[in-house]
Amino acid sequence: MHEPASLMAGGVLVEEGADDVSSAMERVANAIVALRRNPHNRAIQRYIYLVGDHELTPVQVDILETVVNNPGQRMNELADALGVDASTVSRTTLPLVKLGLIKRQSDASDRRLTMMVPTEKGRKQARTIMESRRTMMYRVQSHLPQDRLDAFGELLEAYIGAVNVEGTRILKELRGRR
Repeated sequence: MHEPASLMAGGVLVEEGADDVSSAMERVANAIVALRRNPHNRAIQRYIYLVGDHELTPVQVDILETVVNNPGQRMNELADALGVDASTVSRTTLPLVKLGLIKRQSDASDRRLTMMVPTEKGRKQARTIMESRRTMMYRVQSHLPQDRLDAFGELLEAYIGAVNVEGTRILKELRGRR
């Protein structure tokens, strides 16, 4: 159940009579959507996630990096680590296998189970993506003055913490429906 609140345009829930808070929340919500939909942000992503002629999706990059950092995970472990279902992982890994970035191996202790392991090409591509992403993030951040960058870092960390709190609450709610 949702706590008593009013639904604003844009889908942000806020308490009745919280105009200052609601306008700030709307501003943040709009900025996050604008960032996600920004064609310049997409151009940066396309530049970083390109593997030959193939552009990896953000989920494929997450899978690749997770497999590189934790080789040998089973499909269900990988799905849990990424917060998606196993069928999504299975479907999303196919292009990564075809590109030679990861490979599927049968679990030695149970041949019915499949483990994901990176190839050398996959490890190299993951390093390239991580380095390119970090370089691009630093370039973007270099346009902000240090005091604003410090404040942004603190606020972003707090926002991620709030996302984790709400996400945990929603996951518990969803599990309770089953």
